[in-house]
Amino acid sequence: MLNSRKWVVVVFWSLGLLFFSQCEKFKTPLELRWKTYCEKVDFKRTPRYAETIKFCKRLARVSRYVSFKSFGISPQGRKLPLLIVDFDRCFSPLRQRRTGKAVLLVQACIHPGECDGKDAGLMFIRDVVIFKKYRNLFENVTLLFIPIFNVDGHERFGPYNRINQNGPEEMGWRTTAQNLNLNRDFLKADAPEMQAWLKLFSSWLPDFIVDIHVTDGADYQYVITYGMETREVLEEPLSKWSKDIFLPEFKSLMKQRGYPTITYVMPRKWGDITSGIVCGVMPPRLSNGYGIVQNRPVLLIENHMLKSYKERVLATYEMLKCVLEIVNKEYKSLKEAVQLSDKRSSTIKPKETYYLRYQVDFSDSTMIEFLGKKFHYEQSEISGSKYIVWEDDPCVYHIPLFDKIKPVDSIKVPYAYLIPPEWSNVTKKLTLHGVNVKFLEKEITIPVHVYKFSNVKWREKPYEGRHRVSFSAVDTVVTRTFPARTAVIFLNQRTSKLIIHALEPFGPDSFLRWGFFDVIFEQKEYAERYVLEKLAAEMAKKNPDVYKEFTRKLRKDPSFAADPWKRLQFFYERSPYWDENLNMYPIGRIFDPIPLPL
Repeated sequence: MLNSRKWVVVVFWSLGLLFFSQCEKFKTPLELRWKTYCEKVDFKRTPRYAETIKFCKRLARVSRYVSFKSFGISPQGRKLPLLIVDFDRCFSPLRQRRTGKAVLLVQACIHPGECDGKDAGLMFIRDVVIFKKYRNLFENVTLLFIPIFNVDGHERFGPYNRINQNGPEEMGWRTTAQNLNLNRDFLKADAPEMQAWLKLFSSWLPDFIVDIHVTDGADYQYVITYGMETREVLEEPLSKWSKDIFLPEFKSLMKQRGYPTITYVMPRKWGDITSGIVCGVMPPRLSNGYGIVQNRPVLLIENHMLKSYKERVLATYEMLKCVLEIVNKEYKSLKEAVQLSDKRSSTIKPKETYYLRYQVDFSDSTMIEFLGKKFHYEQSEISGSKYIVWEDDPCVYHIPLFDKIKPVDSIKVPYAYLIPPEWSNVTKKLTLHGVNVKFLEKEITIPVHVYKFSNVKWREKPYEGRHRVSFSAVDTVVTRTFPARTAVIFLNQRTSKLIIHALEPFGPDSFLRWGFFDVIFEQKEYAERYVLEKLAAEMAKKNPDVYKEFTRKLRKDPSFAADPWKRLQFFYERSPYWDENLNMYPIGRIFDPIPLPL
């Protein structure tokens, strides 16, 4: 009987506590209950992965306009988070496409030490769906928000991860658990995180991308700087939209809200802002370079490292609002520019000249006003050299902007590439990028253009897990047999520029440069010297032209003349025993339409 009474007391006591706690909860203002972790600690710290996911799930749980999903798994087993905000509740690509709205992809923490975008994005989405602010900005926009792209690097948490940066107190690490920099991986896509991102991109095909970073470098007055391509490397509709519609309004809105902005600050002479700012064309390994080859405008945000974390997050918040205002208002012109650019890429003509790389033209510049800081140089007793010291005094410089470019490294566009089935890893990588691939149904033997390489050299140190390759090459025509299941990559598709950059060896981020084809440079069969002596003597006797070439090389090349092995190798390479595939690109190119068994 006593035990029963005790249980009754416990039950009523528990119910009382629960009732009291709920009452207190409702007494707590909504603003306090929905403060982000970052706001609760006055922007001194940023939340860890678990706290971030918890807040994302909470948003999705209480708002029917928010969906929380995972778009992949990291090497350490963490889910890659994605928040989708859509006021028509269209949380799949197919359903969203039917609405005709623009898709805006915003990603943060690709470098987790640069976590401003994560906290600003969570605050902004909270204000939209909980406090019902700015909902009009979503009338014509679906928002995809990745709060943490590099989730494993984010959890390598500590106070010493960003030596140049002013806050927060602790943050994540720049690279993934595999020590890969995701913002060097967009084209080669070695990281599982990037492969997951490419699937997300290919399924949603966002119309506009924002990639949020924190810069290193000089001191100046701007809280936010940006990088956005507007030049002829883009298809003309997209170039015109970015240059004439988006950027003028973006800079105007940011200035109105107290955040004047300028293009990403890359001094011509490092440490001397008065030397001018250089705007090069980014290669497709980087997010804004990847946007070029995928016909998508990418706004690269680089917040200023020396500003306080609070100031950077609040500036990023305003940036997100500005971007949404423009994309929501200009969604029709944006989508039209993207679609026209995709169409132009899909109608690229065989034998047309395409430029793989552009250089800055330093013979031409424009004078601009730059809101800088005063500085002076001091002599260091440690390094023995002078170093720059930034002062607190603001000043205005008039400096040259070098943003004119000139093309280099051109190729002729093929009608199609043929990738033999033994190189299926390359084909699979292309499909990740949204490339349409067809396959031969039976074997064919046809003449194709291939590259023959020489002077092949590898970088001494690895870069992003690979030893990049430099080389010389000549184009040659050979007759090759391609078996069934050979991949045929036609250029009449929207990803034509990406295909070219991946498969043309001279592209700055070609698969060959990244070492995807290193094995073709390995000699596998060798000959003994006593065999080669006999072979060389016979060839010299029976082939006068070869012997003349040999004697000419003896006269002109002393190092060749002094090396017995090189002299014998000369004849070996011209004999029928030589491996004809050594140093030959396995991918064939055809420039004229021909019937193929597809």
